[in-house]
Amino acid sequence: MGVLGTEAAIRTALHEALTAYHGTSSAAADHALAVYSCSLAAHLVLRHDPHAVALVIEEGDYPNWRSARGVVGADGTVRPLTDDEDDGLDDADAVHNLVDGNATAWRPLCSHVDNHGVYHLDIVKARDAGTALLAK
Repeated sequence: MGVLGTEAAIRTALHEALTAYHGTSSAAADHALAVYSCSLAAHLVLRHDPHAVALVIEEGDYPNWRSARGVVGADGTVRPLTDDEDDGLDDADAVHNLVDGNATAWRPLCSHVDNHGVYHLDIVKARDAGTALLAK
């Protein structure tokens, strides 16, 4: 399956996980929701920047509200999201599915977590986690 095919499959799986979660609130659906959300975010960033290594996610002022803020490049520098990246992540609504209740699924996919609510979602780990979950 090509990159765009995998992204489409993950987008479909995310929609199914979201539907299942709203219907059952099961731990398995919540886990799938978090993993597919991270994977889709990784695919969206990689489509625009194939050298990206992490997506910077920050907590907001309200509980369980997180948003994408930037991209970490291969050299370790953080840059702001481009308009296309920001629009793609907003349209997918993937980062907003990363909540405290499913943190055990998505926080291990981060290469950096600090005490101020800033997370660096590892692009490769996130992408591969979604692909592996699809294969199950």
